[in-house]
Amino acid sequence: MQDNSPEVEATNGSELLVSQLVAEGVEVVFGIPGIHLMHALDAIYREPGLDFITTRHEQATTYMADGYSRVTGKPGVAMVVPGPGVYNAASGLATAWACSSPVMMIAGQVEQHGLGLGLGLTHEIHDQLEVVRPITKSCERLEDVEDMAAAVRRGFAVMTDGRTRPVEIEVSPELFAAPVNASVIIPTEPLRHAPDPELVGRAADLLAKASNPMLVGGAGVVLSDASASFTAVAEFLQAAVVNTREGKGCIDERHPLFAGTAWVNRRLRPVIDAADVVLAVGTRCQGLKLGPHQTLIHIDVDPNEFGKHGSPTLAIESDAQRALDLLIETLEARGDRKPSRGNELQLIRAGIDLEFQAVGPQHEMVSALRAALPEDGVLATGTTTVGYMCHLAFPVYQPRTYITSSYMGTLGYCFPTALGAKVGRPDLPVVSINGDGGFLFCASELATAVQYGINVVTVVFNDSAYGNTNRDQMENFGGRIIGTDLVNPDFVKFAESFGAVGVRVHTPDALRGAIVEGLADDRPVVIEMPMDRLPSLF
Repeated sequence: MQDNSPEVEATNGSELLVSQLVAEGVEVVFGIPGIHLMHALDAIYREPGLDFITTRHEQATTYMADGYSRVTGKPGVAMVVPGPGVYNAASGLATAWACSSPVMMIAGQVEQHGLGLGLGLTHEIHDQLEVVRPITKSCERLEDVEDMAAAVRRGFAVMTDGRTRPVEIEVSPELFAAPVNASVIIPTEPLRHAPDPELVGRAADLLAKASNPMLVGGAGVVLSDASASFTAVAEFLQAAVVNTREGKGCIDERHPLFAGTAWVNRRLRPVIDAADVVLAVGTRCQGLKLGPHQTLIHIDVDPNEFGKHGSPTLAIESDAQRALDLLIETLEARGDRKPSRGNELQLIRAGIDLEFQAVGPQHEMVSALRAALPEDGVLATGTTTVGYMCHLAFPVYQPRTYITSSYMGTLGYCFPTALGAKVGRPDLPVVSINGDGGFLFCASELATAVQYGINVVTVVFNDSAYGNTNRDQMENFGGRIIGTDLVNPDFVKFAESFGAVGVRVHTPDALRGAIVEGLADDRPVVIEMPMDRLPSLF
């Protein structure tokens, strides 16, 4: 792709693949070995700058790569065999798609002579690219070993341009082994998409004239590392700030302008309805349900999001950081800052918090989580009743410290994703919270955690059920329980059997103490908290 590519001592496709990954800044690959990948694994073995972490199920390869990306802001890389390996890893790829995470999946493929012929070759499936196409930004089958470095470079360029999302490349085994004369391609930094200055100027006019402006921060703010700029705009306008669950971290939630998280949160309806001009940044605007009297300004790097959930008066296609920087510059040049609304919004928020406290014991559990986790600690929240309360009532202080599965709602993703986060930021404390049902989807990754010394603290809230669907049956289907009751292992003994630490607690205060102790340990820790069914917060 570039004429100034450096010469490298790559003798075969695998060595060129590994050299290009290192050039792209990749430090670790999450994968499972298999016959289609053996030459690639041998090249990784001989590259001191690249680690390989073996998971115990292919779904964890993409989950861990996603978690790694969430906290570092760098692409994560997974490697799996074709066929069942790709199918198994697809749940993590779909979650990364929903969460706009840059994850590259390198997949094996059957031998080139059998492609598309249905010969029954090992791990063969018909048209593997079509399996991943709906959940990737690009997918490509390598046909010539000389194109190995270029294929990786193309994948990274697409994955990191604009809205970050997963990509896939697939390689037949003989191409990993084939001799090669090509060189590594020097990567270029992705360009941040700039806004139309005229549209930003019009946005500034609308916001400056607003009597009750509101800002909505989504994942795009966090992924663009634009939290400081987002906060600066809010402070200049003295606007109420609402975030999405994916956007937690767009502002320090102790900030006096922060009103709450608008994820299925009827308690925020008065704040949203009172706004006359709404600036939504990096979000689908799902659930806002703005009225005809309200003006929506929508900033997003992905123009396909405009108009899906509300009709914007202004739609500005741009990287969040660049748009917000230009917006605050324009606002400051045009007028004075608005008078403080901090006291007013804090009174509203205090009332909302009282409503959360009245829901049930999960609020106290969430408070214990926050008290135990340091300000820069990472919390990964599973698809569980306590996780739902975390979306609304767990205050996040810093960007890239709160992990969800977004609209994919992927049961079982949380534990391995937290492991990937800890690999990416071993200097930060990481806690994952899981239901008993979801935890057992990927509980075998305790072996991965122990083998590689990944000291994540994992909380398992155990109500012996798929709790949310069980409650649905109790409340809406006459108590006819089918498929939602569970029989579980002794989670303490289960953890200990892997060589991890197992702890059982029964109160929120004991939970807080166990998390603090677990974070001080250098081993993986599992904390089980048995409990009754929790009430719905909705």
